[in-house]
Amino acid sequence: MNIGLTFAYGQSVMYVFGGLALFLFGINLMSDSLKLAAGNKLKLIIEKTTNTPLKGILVGIFLTVLVQSSSGTTALMIGLLRAGLMTLPQSVGVIMGANIGTTVTAFIIGLPVAKFGYVFLGVGVIMTFIGKRRVHHLGGVLAGLGMLFVGLETMSAGLKPLAATPEAELMFQSFSNNWFLGTVFGTFFTALVQSSSAAIGVLEKLYALNAEGIETITLYGAIPILLGANIGTTITAYLASLGGNIESRRAAVIHVLFNVISAVVILIFLIPYRSFIAWVELTFLEPFSMLSIAFAHAFQNILMTFILFFFIKHLIFLAKVIVKDKGGKQIPEEMFDEKLIEESPTLALEFVKKAILYMGSIVKDYFEIARSYSFKEDPKLVEEAYMHEMMIDKYDEKLHDYLIKISTSGLESDDSKKLSRDLDTIKDFERIGDHLTNIVDFFVERYKENQVLSQEGAKDLHTIYDVLNEMLNDALNAFMNNDKVLAQRVVVNEDIVDELELSARYRYIERLKNREVTFTVAVNFNDILANLERIGDHLMNIASAVIEPMYIPQNVLIPKPKELDRDI
Repeated sequence: MNIGLTFAYGQSVMYVFGGLALFLFGINLMSDSLKLAAGNKLKLIIEKTTNTPLKGILVGIFLTVLVQSSSGTTALMIGLLRAGLMTLPQSVGVIMGANIGTTVTAFIIGLPVAKFGYVFLGVGVIMTFIGKRRVHHLGGVLAGLGMLFVGLETMSAGLKPLAATPEAELMFQSFSNNWFLGTVFGTFFTALVQSSSAAIGVLEKLYALNAEGIETITLYGAIPILLGANIGTTITAYLASLGGNIESRRAAVIHVLFNVISAVVILIFLIPYRSFIAWVELTFLEPFSMLSIAFAHAFQNILMTFILFFFIKHLIFLAKVIVKDKGGKQIPEEMFDEKLIEESPTLALEFVKKAILYMGSIVKDYFEIARSYSFKEDPKLVEEAYMHEMMIDKYDEKLHDYLIKISTSGLESDDSKKLSRDLDTIKDFERIGDHLTNIVDFFVERYKENQVLSQEGAKDLHTIYDVLNEMLNDALNAFMNNDKVLAQRVVVNEDIVDELELSARYRYIERLKNREVTFTVAVNFNDILANLERIGDHLMNIASAVIEPMYIPQNVLIPKPKELDRDI
């Protein structure tokens, strides 16, 4: 092989990888812009409208078409499962619907509008400079769509010469003659790029090259790759479930089971299925049309959703067998049951207590995340932090509404005191979550500016974190067991946190004066200390309410001067 030919092939490889990068960036930009335009409505739609599997399927289709990412839909669903705000049966419908919704992307790719990619990109970029929120996000959608098409065309330019090589012809023959090889390739390629749309986009372009006289993949070879792409895309849901509760891990397993079972069923009937797709292509489409691949992808997902819809209970049973309940933290199943309020408001309050303890355990996990991130940068911890913030906010909202409903049912005096205490406790937990988010955000700023904690500063934070950790454990145990001794210890430790924060603040100012630390934009050490001190105040409120249920936080009656504007 001469040098010129080697250079030409090298250039083609660069076109393929560059085009793939543009495609992935474009589809992520489009998905992110759509999600930003929708805001928190996506989570609300999933949470409120998936009370039956059929509704879950419809919601899964709608959201996936909206955000152009089945991975994005399943990740949102996993987040709600982790928060305990969605049940496993509800999630199965969303998973099935997301598999159908994601096929729309393949149809968009197959439409003859790729030549307008630069137009979409140019108009979209111009719109992103417009200040209005909706216009800005719509511009992101158009820019992403344009980048998607430009990426596809760039890939196509690189694929043509590569597909004509003897090595490529041999590879395509292997895929066309070996369904197992194609399924494995589709699985690993999709898992690698974490986008089934990218894998199917490449496949569509390769298949279309047959019409130009370049023999590439056949329908018999393409269908197993499509099935593998469905399996490979489950990696996102699996990663999102890591560190979550048992229900979220089971949902990830169901996602894998659904796509693997679908692949097995289609592969068993591969020859008649291929013949059916070929008939559709010859009857309604052009030979070697990209839409043939899109249709095959859509039909198999719709068909298997219809079949497996009647086996949802069996999928859930299998998931429970695979992911066994090891007695981990779970929200009580009876929580938020309004019938329980009518039958026994007192019993409903007992379940509220269990749910508050569950909320407290999430706050404790969040505390550990924020503490770890304070001393070591880790982007995964930031994602976990924001997930926990969302979970805490949802519990605050749900528990508050549920307690208000209980309050209207007619309670005895003692139960009324418990209810008042519970309302204060969930608000204190929610505020602790806010302060932990502030701390994470402050350290995100510091890491961007390469602002490292000084040895003395790190030592001061470690000391405060240690005392707060003890206070958090004591506050949770005091609330759970109504232990006034532990509650009193929390109150005592709150004074210690105040003293530690004041001393750390003074030492930091001295380090600034002596130029032992550099003053930068990210100098927010005092803000971090202030948020840690406020966490101590809220833990004291929780403990004080155990000592005296009708306790009113002192900072509400007589706010400390330095706290006047912190909770506004």
